[in-house]
Amino acid sequence: MSSCTPICNENIKPTVGMTFDSMEAVEEFYKAYAHNVGFSVRIGQNKTKDNVIVRRRFLSAKSGFRTKKEDEPKMDLNGEKKRTHARKVTRCGCEAMITMKRMKDGKYSVSFFHEEHTHEFVTPRKQHLIKSNRKVSDKAKSTLFTCHATSIGTSRAFRLLRVGEGGFEFVGCTKRDLQNYHHDMRSTFKDSDAQMFIDNLRKRKKINPVFFEYVLDDKNCLTHVFWADAFCRKNYALFGEMVSFDSTYSTNQYNMIFFPFTGINHHMGSVFYGAALIVDEKIESYKWVFQTFLKAMDGAAPRLVVTDEDQSMKTAIEQIMPNTVHRLCMWHIMRKLIEKVGPPLREDEHFYSTINSCVWGSENPAEFKAK
Repeated sequence: MSSCTPICNENIKPTVGMTFDSMEAVEEFYKAYAHNVGFSVRIGQNKTKDNVIVRRRFLSAKSGFRTKKEDEPKMDLNGEKKRTHARKVTRCGCEAMITMKRMKDGKYSVSFFHEEHTHEFVTPRKQHLIKSNRKVSDKAKSTLFTCHATSIGTSRAFRLLRVGEGGFEFVGCTKRDLQNYHHDMRSTFKDSDAQMFIDNLRKRKKINPVFFEYVLDDKNCLTHVFWADAFCRKNYALFGEMVSFDSTYSTNQYNMIFFPFTGINHHMGSVFYGAALIVDEKIESYKWVFQTFLKAMDGAAPRLVVTDEDQSMKTAIEQIMPNTVHRLCMWHIMRKLIEKVGPPLREDEHFYSTINSCVWGSENPAEFKAK
């Protein structure tokens, strides 16, 4: 097997006797050397003593050979042999490596360096694809999180990073790396995301007096949660005579209903009073939401609530806020009008003009009835 010696600046080449303050510094140095030369690095054997690494090898990623598996062929449900894909050969027995040894003063010294390789090097145009030097940076993670929060997928997030950094080679990772990171992140958060959400509310409470309550079921799963910070409660104290409840929002991943509480200030602008997440639209769920809302607002019920048409919500409002006037949202009424009038009137522009004049042009109930 032929071997070749990389050509590079002598200042970045490892030499026996070089010392480093930590193993992390060694890894950073050798990966920088490997990137300049054009090969990928993996960590080899370790030797520890009292939980401290005293010897470690850094190898070429093409070191050694993969063990061939001679298992029985996999069969599908019909008893037929499954089609398998041959894995690409990525190792060729390359012996390039450095061995680090811990000294008495706690530093690490290069005790062995094998420079020759038995494979071709990556060209400069593809050096950014070397696996050991790829990393999903904090900026890439932040961009990915922001994009997914606005329903932008990982592929488009990667394209945004490419444009922002000035090219694929400056992103620091590949699209597949970003996809794998997102998959791992979702797997990590899958069984603990509700607890992370509650923990985040607790942390915010130390900075901003946030009111929140939540309910867990017998499986310790989050079923109800309500929160309102100090600014929300101040808004309600100033403008809370009228409150709009809207339960038409739903979350995709958890199939929970998002329930914002909003109102209008003296500039006719929207103000936020708080929000809830609930698992269903049963009367008991709505009752819990309204009871918790009143608790957050020191028991002060609004004079008027505007909601979409929902019988469970109507019943809960009557029981929890009996002195509050309940009205239906005009937007929902006008939207349902199209469904109720039938096909002929849906295409009649004169009908829409007349009904809009009645609804939006009437000053009082008597005028509306007259029209």
